[in-house]
Amino acid sequence: MTSLHSSRVHRAPTVAQASGSLRPNHPYHLVDPSPWPALTSLSVAVLCLGLVLYFHRYAYAGLVRVCGLFFLVFHMMVWFRDVFREADSGYHTARVQSGLQLGMYFFITTEIMFFVGRLWAFFHAARMPPVQIGLQWPPVGITPVDWAERPARNTVLRFTSYRTANAAKYGREQNKRNFSLRNLVRTILLGFQFLRYQYEEYTHAAFTISDSVFGSNFYLTTGFHGFHVLIGVLWLSYTRVRFRTQTPEHGLCMQLGILYWHFVDLVWIFRLAGVYRWGCSMPIV
Repeated sequence: MTSLHSSRVHRAPTVAQASGSLRPNHPYHLVDPSPWPALTSLSVAVLCLGLVLYFHRYAYAGLVRVCGLFFLVFHMMVWFRDVFREADSGYHTARVQSGLQLGMYFFITTEIMFFVGRLWAFFHAARMPPVQIGLQWPPVGITPVDWAERPARNTVLRFTSYRTANAAKYGREQNKRNFSLRNLVRTILLGFQFLRYQYEEYTHAAFTISDSVFGSNFYLTTGFHGFHVLIGVLWLSYTRVRFRTQTPEHGLCMQLGILYWHFVDLVWIFRLAGVYRWGCSMPIV
């Protein structure tokens, strides 16, 4: 029994010693304990509390909201800083990178479900307009956005940025650094131009978010898409800052950023066809 027990102990080491140092004998990265996930969740809770207080016009609601947003951004920055330090230290093996990719796929799946819900709410209200809005869609008194103006320009920007993003990814894979960098910068500039047209659309619109179910659904659907475009622009901008670390073997930051960018492109197609072209063009009685 003693010899059997001792053989089991020696056959299942957790680390292998080599050259005087301990190295893991598996391809996974066992992360160190970190306070940032819990603190980030707490910051989100404070931000949501501030928004609820702001909507009900409580005193100091703006201060609570700003503090929640500040701590959320700060905690996310230091959390991502630690992740990138782990990547630069060589902890992100091929197995770890495949796990990060899988996590991104799951995240995008949840985002798709979110936008399906937003579009479903818009279509439901459009197909069965209540008597409060005149039994028609767009409602009586609402002048919708003309899809052939700024939305059409943004469509050109989205398709162009789709091409430049793919070119940047191709350049990284082929180790054509200058080619990849130029197209990455073009993609970022096109994203900023998209946000500019989005802002102009909101400032020139003839209705607000409080104008019936049409206004609330329109601004929530389009606004959340614009917010995701902003996240994509910031992601690609940070990829530009870390561009010197992007190689054909270690370019997960750019790869996932461009994957997210294409997801935003896909949402825009449904947003253009469903919200602007169909939902804002013809009265449905």
